Amino acid sequence: MKSIIAALLLFAGPAMAQVSQDEVISSRPDDYMVEFLSWCENNNVMGEDAQGNTVVRLNCSEQNQICRPGSIFRLNRTIYFATCQRP
Repeated sequence: MKSIIAALLLFAGPAMAQVSQDEVISSRPDDYMVEFLSWCENNNVMGEDAQGNTVVRLNCSEQNQICRPGSIFRLNRTIYFATCQRP
């Protein structure tokens, strides 16, 4: 019985290693997407309009709040954003 298990491990080991190498190859950095929805600048939430111009979306100082950046990670995608939050 022990020899059967040892034989299975000898054959299964390289197969398992091959799977992990394939996963590394299939998840190249080029496969990841990064999006910037908004960002903080001078306590303002900044973003881009439809023409690609930088605009102030929210002035956190007017609301007595602080601009704080955040991010969300989803599968092969990272989304960066900013919000006004209470200090």
